[in-house]
Amino acid sequence: MNQGFNRDWTDAVREKAFSVETAPSMVSWEAVGRRVRRAAALRRSTLAAVAALPVLALLLWAPWKTPSVPAAPAVPVSTVAQVTQTAPQDLATQAPAPVILSDSEGSTAPAPVIPGPPPVIPDPPPVIPDLIGDLTPSPSASPNPPSSEDKKTNSAESSSKTAPNEAGSLREAPRKAERPRMAVGLLAGAGTFRRTADIAWQSAPYIAALTYLNATGPAAPGVKSNASNTLPYVMTANALYPDAVSHYTHDLPLTVGLSVRMELAPRIGLESGLEYTYLHSVQESVAGRLDQRLHFIGIPLRADIRVWSCGGFGFYAGLGFKMEKCVSATLGRISCEEPRLQWSAEAFGGIQYRLGGHVHLYFQPELSYYFTRTDLVTCRTEHPLGLTLHAGLRFDL
Repeated sequence: MNQGFNRDWTDAVREKAFSVETAPSMVSWEAVGRRVRRAAALRRSTLAAVAALPVLALLLWAPWKTPSVPAAPAVPVSTVAQVTQTAPQDLATQAPAPVILSDSEGSTAPAPVIPGPPPVIPDPPPVIPDLIGDLTPSPSASPNPPSSEDKKTNSAESSSKTAPNEAGSLREAPRKAERPRMAVGLLAGAGTFRRTADIAWQSAPYIAALTYLNATGPAAPGVKSNASNTLPYVMTANALYPDAVSHYTHDLPLTVGLSVRMELAPRIGLESGLEYTYLHSVQESVAGRLDQRLHFIGIPLRADIRVWSCGGFGFYAGLGFKMEKCVSATLGRISCEEPRLQWSAEAFGGIQYRLGGHVHLYFQPELSYYFTRTDLVTCRTEHPLGLTLHAGLRFDL
């Protein structure tokens, strides 16, 4: 009966609970969700801690378990050489001395020798090949045994010979002799001042004769005029124009050329080449306006030293001289002959800039002085000291 009562009471409570149609509170659902999430996070943390405990124990136990191996002491080269020179037969022949026993009466008798195990002969250490070679004689070949100081010196030398260098090789590679650096260049230059001069015919007979020939007629065909073959016209010119004066206006000298430079030392170089110079002047006199043109071929020889360099820039200075030959000269329509060579000394300085690769751009002012003069009046005859500005390109080979 009690069981039936309980069953009826349970059914009544269940029906009562399901019959109530009330919506659950949102606050209660949020609290339940927080508790569920908190329980899940706690469960995951516990599992991670349990899994990490064996790994942590293994890491802490491994350093204590592994024994430390002591490093092998370095064996000096001299010790290895001494052990190598000792023959195994010498160790075998070193037998122990017999033991002599005495009895109570005082008589001595050799004790019987009990054969023991054969001596252990150590294997000779491997011979280290000396790739360089030892230039010092061996101790066996020398009449006097080496002292302790000699042994220290030999061991230091042998260790220095067998020690590898920074590159890891036992022998330093021989350096190749650097070939002299050469450069070829192109240059162009011009003078800095235009000169003027007034020449009286009485003081310059050759100029008076040439001017007179331009006014009256050409010279003999096929013959170049010079100071000797124009003498017959000098008196006529001075007689006709006793106070005549020729006014000269000299244009800027122009120079182009090729150069070859060889570097004799890291900072010193020697330069030579071939240069062409053009001198043009205008003469005004009683004969009218005449053009004077002279063409020179010169060979310079210059020595320079690099004073300072930074990045792509470099400054240098030097000295030199130049020899020139006039290959063509005309005054008006008269062809003239200049037999003498022109010698000059030079002092120069310059700045050079690397454009890229093996190409350099340079600017070189040059101060020159001419020791010899031409028979024709040029800017060099009246003003032997002149300043020329050169610029060009150099190509390293």
